[in-house]
Amino acid sequence: MKVLVNLRTGKEKKFKMLEFCPICGNRVVKKENEVNYFCTNPKCFAQEKEKINYFVSKKGFDIEGLGHKIVELLINAGLIQDASDLFKLTEGDLKPLERFADKSAFNIIKSINDSRVIELNKFINALGIRHIGEETAITLANHFETFNSLKRASLKDLDGIRDVGDVMAKSIFDYFNNNENKVFLDKLFENGIKIKENKYVNDGKFKDKVFVLTGLLSSLTRDEAKKKIRGEGGEISLSVSKNTDYLVVGEKPGSKYDKAKRLKITILSEKEFRDLF
Repeated sequence: MKVLVNLRTGKEKKFKMLEFCPICGNRVVKKENEVNYFCTNPKCFAQEKEKINYFVSKKGFDIEGLGHKIVELLINAGLIQDASDLFKLTEGDLKPLERFADKSAFNIIKSINDSRVIELNKFINALGIRHIGEETAITLANHFETFNSLKRASLKDLDGIRDVGDVMAKSIFDYFNNNENKVFLDKLFENGIKIKENKYVNDGKFKDKVFVLTGLLSSLTRDEAKKKIRGEGGEISLSVSKNTDYLVVGEKPGSKYDKAKRLKITILSEKEFRDLF
C-alpha cells in the first residue's frame, strides 16, 4: 500500500539482486524484455524440485499426498531424479524412509497409480512448458486433439492458433525438439502414462465464442464458470481483445472492464452470465 518510512532505522541496505544462484552457484540472469531472474543451470536442484512439484499438483497429475516435503525427501533419498521416476516407485522403496508407515506408503503408491491416465490438457500443463499455462494447455488440447499431433507441430502450425503468440509458439516448439525433453517423455510413456482423448465440447451454442472473466464471482467459482463455458463449446481467454465476444464481470473488475467498454464488447453481469445456461 505504501512505504513504511517510520519503521526505518537507518541501517537498511539497498537491495541488490544476487549474481549467483544460492542453491547451485551458477550465474543468475535476466532476459531482455522480461522482469524475472533465472538460474542458468537447467539441472539446478531447486528447479528440478519445483518442476516435480508442479507436475504432481492439482493443475497437473493431481497426485494426492505428494506434497513438497515428500518430493524433497524422495529426491534426497535418490529415489527420483525427475517426475517420470515417480511411476517406478514401489511400497518397498518408501517404507524404509522417515515419515512412511505401511499405510502411508500404500496410499502414495495408490495415488501415483491412479494418476497414470490423464486428460491431454492436464498432461500438457504438467510439463511446465515456459509461457504455457492452464488456458493455453486447453487451447492446445482442443486444437491438436492428440499428443502426437502436438509434439510434431511445426512453428507455423503453432503460430496460427488463437491466443498462441510467437513467443509461446517458439517455447512449445523448442520444448518438443529438445533431446532431454524427448528422453523424459519417452520415460513417462514407458512407465505407464496414458493420455485420455480430449473430451472438451467442440460444438454447442457458444462454439467459437470467446469469453473473458474479470472480478470476483459470488455465486460460483472461476473453475465452475469456465466449465459452463467449455460445456457449450466456448473458449476462454485471459485478456480482452477485438476477438473477445463476452466479458463476464464480477465484483471489483479490473482494467479488462474498461478495455471491453472501449472495444464495445458485450459485458455480462454474473446473473446475466448464469441466465445464458
